[in-house]
Amino acid sequence: MRLDNITNRIVSASATIIAIAALATAVYQAKLSRDQAAASVWPYLLQGSSGNDGYAAIVQNLGVGPAKVGGFEVTIDGKPAKNWANVAEAMGVKLSWTGHRTTSFRPGIVVPAGAVIDLLHLPDSGDARIFRSQLDRMRVRICYCSIYDECWTVATKESPAPAKLCRDDEARRFTE
Repeated sequence: MRLDNITNRIVSASATIIAIAALATAVYQAKLSRDQAAASVWPYLLQGSSGNDGYAAIVQNLGVGPAKVGGFEVTIDGKPAKNWANVAEAMGVKLSWTGHRTTSFRPGIVVPAGAVIDLLHLPDSGDARIFRSQLDRMRVRICYCSIYDECWTVATKESPAPAKLCRDDEARRFTE
C-alpha cells in the first residue's frame, strides 16, 4: 500500500470521528437548551390554609412560570364534593356564609407565577373555627401543567408529584 493511500485513510477516519463528535455535541446542546427552556417556565403549585383573619383555603404558584389547571377536586372522607356548600354539609357543619368569599377554580384557568388565590375565605367567626375543626376530612387535589405540557398533581399536605397528564373527571369536578 502506498503512503498517500494510508494518509488519505487516516485523514478520512479523523474527519469522520470529528463529525460524529460534533453531531453528538450538537444533540447534547439541544437537549440542554430544551431542559433550560422548560425550567425557565416551571410552575410549582402549593396549597394550604391561612388563619390570619378567619380561615382561607389557598393555592399559590411558587414557580417561575404559569400553571394551567387540568383537574381540580375536593373530597370529604374520599367522596367528591361539587361546591363549598356541599363540603360544609358533608362535614356536618352549618355555616352562615356571612362575609364569605370564594374564587372559581376549575380546569382551564391559568395561575400566574407568584399568584396567591383564596379558594375559600371565611371571616373570623364561629363558622371558621367549626370548619377548621373538620379539615382533616377534606382533601383538595389539583392537576396542573406547564406551557410545555409537563404535568404535576398536588394534594392536601403533599408536595407536587409528576403526572403523565391531567384528566378532568366530570363526576368528581368541583364546580364553584
